[in-house]
Amino acid sequence: MKILFKNETKYDKDVYKKFLEFHSKKFYLKYNLYTALIIILFLFCLAIQIKYHNYTLAILFGFSLSIFFLWRFLHPFSTVQKELKSKKIENEKVFNFIFYEDKIKIRDNQNYNVISYYKLYKIFETENFFYLYIDKTHSFVLNKHGFLIGNSNDFSTFIKKKCKLKYHKEQYSW
Repeated sequence: MKILFKNETKYDKDVYKKFLEFHSKKFYLKYNLYTALIIILFLFCLAIQIKYHNYTLAILFGFSLSIFFLWRFLHPFSTVQKELKSKKIENEKVFNFIFYEDKIKIRDNQNYNVISYYKLYKIFETENFFYLYIDKTHSFVLNKHGFLIGNSNDFSTFIKKKCKLKYHKEQYSW
């Protein structure tokens, strides 16, 4: 199999913080609208239960609202803190991304994974990075200056063809 592109990206705190900035700005509105909608629904259900003097369900809705609120705001914070202390960030792990015609091979020093292009959730291109999302919150980060085989312009054209509906180019810098 012919290697089309090879990228080497070091995951350090700076790269992770830039990813967090991009991710939060990109999905901030959607995340907050969803959160607000759920909170409004919980408050409506709570108000209805209080109005009809069904205090057991009112307590249950109030408790559920509190748990949802805490989870929605504390869980992302704890996830970021945990990720910042992970070995890949602390040790500034280097990842190699090898792109073939039908798959991507991702390697670090210990192991490798293979992903087909159709399994990618979304791809974003910014001024300095490509973000290859594998789900709504997890992404592979490719530094545009880390191409060992090929270059970022050719890769942009390639990935755009492979993932037509999933590819988005951001015109402004994050």
